[in-house]
Amino acid sequence: MIRRDFISRLGLFGGLVVAPASLLKGCVKSQSDVADFYTPIREKVKMAMLTTQKQNWEHGMATQAFVEASDEKMMILMAKEAVVRQDSDGRLAVLGVANGITDSATPGEAVLKTSVLLNDPRMKEATDRMLDYFFNGAPKSDEGLIYHSHHGPELWADSMYMAPPFFAYAGHPEEALKQLNGIREKLWDKDKRLYAYRWSDITKQISNPKLWGLANGHAIHGKVKLIEYLPPEYEADRQKLIVAVQDHLEGCLNYMRTDFLFHDSIDNSSTFVETSLSERLAYTIFKGIKQGWLHKDYLETGLKMRDAVYSKVDEFGFVRGILGPPSYSEPGTSTEGQACFLMMEAAFDDLQIS
Repeated sequence: MIRRDFISRLGLFGGLVVAPASLLKGCVKSQSDVADFYTPIREKVKMAMLTTQKQNWEHGMATQAFVEASDEKMMILMAKEAVVRQDSDGRLAVLGVANGITDSATPGEAVLKTSVLLNDPRMKEATDRMLDYFFNGAPKSDEGLIYHSHHGPELWADSMYMAPPFFAYAGHPEEALKQLNGIREKLWDKDKRLYAYRWSDITKQISNPKLWGLANGHAIHGKVKLIEYLPPEYEADRQKLIVAVQDHLEGCLNYMRTDFLFHDSIDNSSTFVETSLSERLAYTIFKGIKQGWLHKDYLETGLKMRDAVYSKVDEFGFVRGILGPPSYSEPGTSTEGQACFLMMEAAFDDLQIS
């Protein structure tokens, strides 16, 4: 574990507040000052996120940010909009032509939660329609693995985050494990302990071997959520996922830069530096420590990643250094980057409560 003492620490567990030292130096004198410092930054990030979400995966990830932050008011509003935009085939949050298949699963958890909070059967019916699409209508491989996109018969690492956690939350843990483990087996690079980007069901081999930071972030985040959502009778599967997350985390950390960020192609230092993987790994570390399946020794690294991410937030609340539209080929901003910042912060806040 890399240990550098540039984090300003104001306690540990049961009142832990750790502030990015590079940002807080000379600005705060107390824990309440730290809270006052964070809140406007988080609000800026949230507002910037809401200006960017349009596509189904963008809407879904923004909605997930509110789920993880326990912001019920915003979650309900986003869930209602996801249902308004439900496609005729059952996919949620579709706007115009949407090629993404598994992407539409991301707001599903929020829609289910909203159905309970509002006692609104229409919301439950919307998720039932989407589940029927995934189980009976979506294009799949011979093994029953759902293709990521209508662009072609491919499995993407991204889908490990998009659909399996929702399946588990909706009461279908077997399907969640089938989908996630099926993709893992196709894309896992056991030597580098990272995931390739895409697998072709036509050639039966990896079609894009890039060890992409954004895709690996989706993969580890999906596993972490599934660890949390599997019911008790799936403890053996949960333990396997914990080992898989720990292995994947170490694989990523092998390529971490001294500034606690990563290259776009994780193993290729000639590619540009990006921010999203550090958001996802900090989230993973905070969740793992809180839930007891990751050693507290990782905390230093997680906090320093969080510090690095904070340094990328501009005056408008945009998290910079994130691959985004229109090309997803160069650093910029994206809904995913904004949402993952807020999810990282939600996991950080949860770590304070013990």
